[in-house]
Amino acid sequence: MKKAVLILLGVFSSAALLYSGFAAWLHIDGRFPFHTQLNGHDVSLQRALDVQRSCMDDYYPNMRFTIEGRGGICYRVTPLSFDFSGAERAVSFLPERPMLWAKTLFDETAFTTQDGDALHKLAQRIESESDAFRGDVIPPQDAYIVYDASSGLYQIMAETPGAVIDPDRFEAALTQHVLRGKGNLNLENASVYRSAAVRSSAPELVEACEKLNRFLNAEVVFSENGVSLSFPVRSLQPYLKVENAPPVITYDARAAAEDGVFDEFASQLAEAFDSPGVERCFITHDGASVTVREKTWLAKLDPAATAAALGRLSFDELSAQDAVEGTLVWERAALDCLTNYVEVDLTNQALYLYTDGELVMESPVVSGSVATHHTTPGGAFSLIGKYRNVTLRGPGYASFVRYWMPFNNKIGLHDASWRGVFGGTIYVTSGSHGCVNLPIDAAEALFSTIDGSYAVVCYWRPVETAEG
Repeated sequence: MKKAVLILLGVFSSAALLYSGFAAWLHIDGRFPFHTQLNGHDVSLQRALDVQRSCMDDYYPNMRFTIEGRGGICYRVTPLSFDFSGAERAVSFLPERPMLWAKTLFDETAFTTQDGDALHKLAQRIESESDAFRGDVIPPQDAYIVYDASSGLYQIMAETPGAVIDPDRFEAALTQHVLRGKGNLNLENASVYRSAAVRSSAPELVEACEKLNRFLNAEVVFSENGVSLSFPVRSLQPYLKVENAPPVITYDARAAAEDGVFDEFASQLAEAFDSPGVERCFITHDGASVTVREKTWLAKLDPAATAAALGRLSFDELSAQDAVEGTLVWERAALDCLTNYVEVDLTNQALYLYTDGELVMESPVVSGSVATHHTTPGGAFSLIGKYRNVTLRGPGYASFVRYWMPFNNKIGLHDASWRGVFGGTIYVTSGSHGCVNLPIDAAEALFSTIDGSYAVVCYWRPVETAEG
């Protein structure tokens, strides 16, 4: 009996050793256990590596290819690159629970690979092993506008592609290529790279650049009396700021004003346009243009107000397609800017009184006698003063007048009670000693209206424009 027990123990020990050795061989050699199915195929005692290859060859047509991309990316994909959970689980199952090796002699164990998961794992593996997915990869850069000092113009700098790969796009492209593709996977053609949001052809970028260059090439033209001076808008370039994506242009006119850019130019305008004694254009009551020399009425520019008007021009105004005309602001009005003035048409012997640009009175006059060489001179004058009940004296005469308004030394506007007729050609032979004679009611109305802010503009028309 004892011998039988020993024999039986020896048999069991030998069987256990044989089983343990067999199980160890299965595990070490990476073979599936008994009665194992993978995706409906019997893979019992087959090596997992061989099964992986055959499984991949059955399911995917393109298992060997190279992934190519920017920056010299080159990643080789083979069937061994894929991580199939079914095969892994089947091989690793029994070593964790070794006593179940015997169970597989009688019970079937089935595993199923998960294709999407395998492709997802492959994509993650490539991302972790490739420099293309790391944080130090150059990102795409938007196109932007920059000032080029060498050309003196703004230009658009083209966008740069960078080399950042979008993981979602990459996995989609990888899946599509594995399932359907042929040859190598070109990431450039697969459109997996992140692109710039703003391209150099973007209409808003092109329009902004064109406006900036129109701004640089623009001039603000100031014209007066046949003289023109232009303010170079280019000098304001340091006060432009361009922000991109989307393009926003900021023009800091206040900073330019604080730096004296406009004041400096206004001083040049004043020097050019304040010249004393210049001849200026004057538009008569009937729309004719005559030339009148400044005498005591000297037009004077207001530099501060003119500079302020220049500084109020906006970026859109300065970058417009049309030329920009500057605004001259006068401290003492130029003849074509008068609103309060006395107009004396010596050729046609008539006076016109304007207040706030409106004609408020007109009257015939008699000016200086041509025959006795007392012709009233033309010109633009300031009123010297207003006096009541004055006796005007000169060689051979003494004339009492109720309203005396001198404007050119001893020449002035006054009533002439000794005259019964005014206008016409009386002045040729029977005119005054140089003054402008008016009917008493006209002289009274004129006296009560004008003051030192009124100009007195006397002119002779060219022969071809004089009335008959």
